Amino acid sequence: MYPAFAPHVVARIVTLKSGIRLRIAESGPPSGLPVMMLHGWGASVYMYRHALERFPSAGIRTIAVDLRGHGLSDKPHEDNAYSLNAYHADVEALLDALELSSVCMVGQSMGGGLALRYALTRPERVSKLALINPIALAEVPYIDVLEMVPASVIGAGGRRLIPRWLTRLILRRLAYGDPHAVTEKVVDEYWAPTQLPGFMYAVSSALNEFDWTVLTDAEARSLRVPALVILGKQDRLLFRNSYDAAARLNGARVELVTGGHCAHEEHPDLVYGMLRDFLLRT
Repeated sequence: MYPAFAPHVVARIVTLKSGIRLRIAESGPPSGLPVMMLHGWGASVYMYRHALERFPSAGIRTIAVDLRGHGLSDKPHEDNAYSLNAYHADVEALLDALELSSVCMVGQSMGGGLALRYALTRPERVSKLALINPIALAEVPYIDVLEMVPASVIGAGGRRLIPRWLTRLILRRLAYGDPHAVTEKVVDEYWAPTQLPGFMYAVSSALNEFDWTVLTDAEARSLRVPALVILGKQDRLLFRNSYDAAARLNGARVELVTGGHCAHEEHPDLVYGMLRDFLLRT
């Protein structure tokens, strides 16, 4: 699993004051501009491999996080362990553990919704906000149907529910705009964490407990953090109505790029060039 064979990336476990352990992957100078990156539902730090490769040369300290329930981070079984409040508390505690008073924050999909809502409530800890195909701007298709399936039922099925061919299918038909960009290596890296104990319970609980609702106009207007929103034009999950919804965010710059829900993985030079310029601009 990543970051094996990536000598420029250091992975470690950070224990929060709550006792929850999160894995982070870091690259770049310790004194560089700190940028925290939050992945989407069902993903891991692997999603930000291109940032961890590209940002250090720009003097950026890149910190990619395995959110609770994902990757090699803890997967608790308590009620509401995967609510927005729980994830919010993890971000707050992780910043404290890393002794960072504020960071630039990047989030994709569910991680984008988390980053956005954190910036709305704790703007003093977010110096800049970058969102890639985030939730919270437009409705997530089929989320109501998925929420009807109890986490205990999905969790009981365990690893048998995620065969490797299903991971490949999801990546090619939903996550990526160009199915040919999904290599066997990408399939392996996304599939591997699904085989870990507790993963299925965690991600199904997140479907039921996380806040997937759309921001109100008042909430969107209340944003006080410089923001960039990048939307993949081939995003089959969230692109519909996302542009107008993103434009509601106070002062946000909205950019359309070629690519699907994971446009930053399909076109890393384009997307990370835009992100680098935004993050480093005074």
